[in-house]
Amino acid sequence: MNIQLSISLLASDRPAALERCLDSLRPLLMQVPSELIVIATGTDEKVREIASRYTDLIIPFVWCNDFSAARNTGLKMARGEWFMFLDDDEWFEDTTEIRDFFLSGEYKNYGTGFYKVRNYLNWDGIQYFDFHAFRMAKLTSSICFQNAIHEELVPRTGAVRFFDEYVHHYGYVLNVPKAGAGKSSRNVPMLLKAIHKNPGYIKNYIQLTQEYYAEGKLDEAAKYCQKARRMCRGKAGADGYIEWLQIQWADICRDKGNPEYAAAEIEAILENEKPNELTRLCLYSELLLLCTQLNEHRKTLHYGKEFELLLDYMDRTPELWMRQSYANITEGKVKKPETLSMGRLRCIEASLHLEEAKEAEYFLNRLPWEDEAWIQRYYTLFDQWRGQFPVLFKEVLKKLSRENPYLRFQKARILDRKEDHDSKTAQFLQCMEETVSPYLKRQIITDAVYGNMELSGFVKLADLEAWKLYMRQIIEKASMDQLPRLRETAQNLKETAPLHGLWVEKLIWEKRLIREYPSGLALIEGLSEYIQSVLFYYKSQYREDMFSEERRNLLPEDCRFAVLVSEGLTCIEEQKLPDAARLFRQALKYYPSMTSVIHEIIRQLKNSVDNPARNAGPEFESLAGQMKNNLSAMIEQEQYAQALPVMQQLCELLPEDLELLKLRQRFYQKMDNHK
Repeated sequence: MNIQLSISLLASDRPAALERCLDSLRPLLMQVPSELIVIATGTDEKVREIASRYTDLIIPFVWCNDFSAARNTGLKMARGEWFMFLDDDEWFEDTTEIRDFFLSGEYKNYGTGFYKVRNYLNWDGIQYFDFHAFRMAKLTSSICFQNAIHEELVPRTGAVRFFDEYVHHYGYVLNVPKAGAGKSSRNVPMLLKAIHKNPGYIKNYIQLTQEYYAEGKLDEAAKYCQKARRMCRGKAGADGYIEWLQIQWADICRDKGNPEYAAAEIEAILENEKPNELTRLCLYSELLLLCTQLNEHRKTLHYGKEFELLLDYMDRTPELWMRQSYANITEGKVKKPETLSMGRLRCIEASLHLEEAKEAEYFLNRLPWEDEAWIQRYYTLFDQWRGQFPVLFKEVLKKLSRENPYLRFQKARILDRKEDHDSKTAQFLQCMEETVSPYLKRQIITDAVYGNMELSGFVKLADLEAWKLYMRQIIEKASMDQLPRLRETAQNLKETAPLHGLWVEKLIWEKRLIREYPSGLALIEGLSEYIQSVLFYYKSQYREDMFSEERRNLLPEDCRFAVLVSEGLTCIEEQKLPDAARLFRQALKYYPSMTSVIHEIIRQLKNSVDNPARNAGPEFESLAGQMKNNLSAMIEQEQYAQALPVMQQLCELLPEDLELLKLRQRFYQKMDNHK
């Protein structure tokens, strides 16, 4: 029987991530004739120890700033019919579809495979975007990885199979990198070396421009950007490159700090190079910023109107979005809410300076007032305009037909007569209840205090809940190194304001569980301590009978989450694993911020439920050990026909046994050598 699948990954010094990655591959390795190849690029002995539990094929690789060289090392070792690769900070949610692809023989009809990479935007595991990545291919003598950085597997041949299976990946979560630890410092030498070897490959110049730009080395970025632009002129098939480079050149010129020069360069591109509509939209956005910096209000309005007219035209001709998109130059880039809103805000400010009330009203009406979760970030700017243009801005706001808590609040502020006091209080309370903006809530409370309003209604709507909101923002932005200090703050606070301190402690536990990748017993113990903290917080406020099943629906949602998870942890102790999984799923709907943590513990429970040996006695363990010894002897004696049914039976009985997993790979490797 042939090895159907070779799985290869690069293992750096990330033991916790590697263990989760390998554990997610275990069902696939157990069920498909396959082999696992680990290329060890780091120095952490813990990484090698973890990898050795899953495979004997651990290949040391001295890092040489060449991803393709490292990937090709694994590719050369592969003996399967197909090759699959992934990174050690990724892990599969499920591999059933890929398993069936091979066991059914369907793989024989395809040449390449794409599975999804789920890139998370926040550590809570809720916001993410998926994309299909080319990670699987039929193994032929011609395929290899190329490019030292942003490596590609080439060539792509045969029919393409797209899988719905996905790997989790948190590598794109926006956090603050440590000094000197950014990827750009690593990538630049590799790209320079690649350009020296192949000076005619435009894409390397584009990547190097990006890397220098990301590092803030604008002179170097400009140098390679201009080189690439010259290389593209008259070159067939370079249209997408040209459009991207026009926009990148505009970005570089803008960031050099000479807005007059940058505006002139962009206007020259628009006049002389006749870019397509999508690129023009991006360049108009740049000009809106530059003209604002130059206080050229009339030009700002001109380019703003040009942008809006062209945007409406593109929306009436949607095929242009698809035809003209390239790399990150897409409809999504142009319509990114921040991009659209900032351009319109610049036009509003220009209109106010020019005392053009109708123009200001036009651009204000194009803001997403209905989406307060988005537009709330601009409330501070609106307040600046209210102070800078008190008469004109107030008149413009009055004419707007849009509905929004901020707009209603500003109108309520106008009520200054004594007889309007009760009406003003009622409107303030309504805005306070409707808004999602902490900034606006603080403004409303401040005005209520200075306006001598009855505050009982405001306290019910804010107070401790406002504190909880502010502390959540602080802890979300904190680095992991700052958590011990924040925990000291929580301990001190618990003496003077127990509920406030307990809330901080709760948020710290949440961040640790989400960000530290605990697994196995560490995950269960950490989750247990977190749940105890949450329950203590709420039991300090509610009578014990509130936690009964009949009255539980009256508790806050995160408290209900904690109660159900607590019951689930008890079920784990009692080995009632299906009941535990059910309780965890039920809990998650009350507190989705813990999605990534609960998904992981459910995944581990699923593996436990599928393992018939978990609750077996010593007699079973002894018999299983004898069978593994016999299987090993059969493999060494090349008794493959006798070994195969024994191995298949053991795999069903011991799906989590790593020693058996390695025996299974040895069986297929020796069979392959025997041929």
